[in-house]
Amino acid sequence: MEKYAVPNKLPAEEISILAQRKARIKRDIAQYVRKPLPENRKKKFCKPELFIADYRKAERDSMRIKRNFLKTGVQLKDEEVEHGRLILVFRHRGKFISNKEVMHILAKLGLPYKRRAVLLKLTEGVHAMLKMVEPWIIWGYPNVGTVRELVYKYGLFKPEQGEKGPKKIPIASNKQVEEKFGHLGIICVEDLLHELLTVGKNFDKVTKILHTFELRSPVDGWKTARKGKLRSLGGEAGFRGDEINDFFKRLL
Repeated sequence: MEKYAVPNKLPAEEISILAQRKARIKRDIAQYVRKPLPENRKKKFCKPELFIADYRKAERDSMRIKRNFLKTGVQLKDEEVEHGRLILVFRHRGKFISNKEVMHILAKLGLPYKRRAVLLKLTEGVHAMLKMVEPWIIWGYPNVGTVRELVYKYGLFKPEQGEKGPKKIPIASNKQVEEKFGHLGIICVEDLLHELLTVGKNFDKVTKILHTFELRSPVDGWKTARKGKLRSLGGEAGFRGDEINDFFKRLL
């Protein structure tokens, strides 16, 4: 029987691609687990001049909101803006903002931190809030490719109420989507994308469970030093329409 033996026989241990993939997902989840803060943390000393400068910035922001927004009233008219469409909003500046009104509006839009993006349905109320915080955000109409890349590369789920574990769960399989949205008829990632792109009847329920997209600065940097200057005046901030897809190619 030895003459029929296969020389250089492969080892009996099986190497599973699925096991490697599970290990990689486990590593990705581990990076989102909140680590305990060190006990002997050094406290930073802030000069009084910094507090005065922050107060003056907050005053200027309040004056700008009253000047640019309140005088126009609630009914905002813009030929390029179409209510009911899917929009992509990216907060590109303002790590710490002194103005509480601005911070409250950004938190209400789902953008409490810098370099975060969120998908929203454009309504009159949302449009009004976007106008108030325009120097801190870039927004426009995303296409299929941009939304697909965002969900596949940076898609995260929020944990359910009372669920233990990490606060951010990466979207790794269709089974996860089915567990979260199966009762809504959404059983895979493609169904999830369709609901987002078409702004379907379950759009609000889906976006409530989806976490904000954590992104980086553009690969080739910012084109202008004045990030807070409106795009209509030669800066980076404000409404971009369909051109936001070209901008997100530099982010993704």
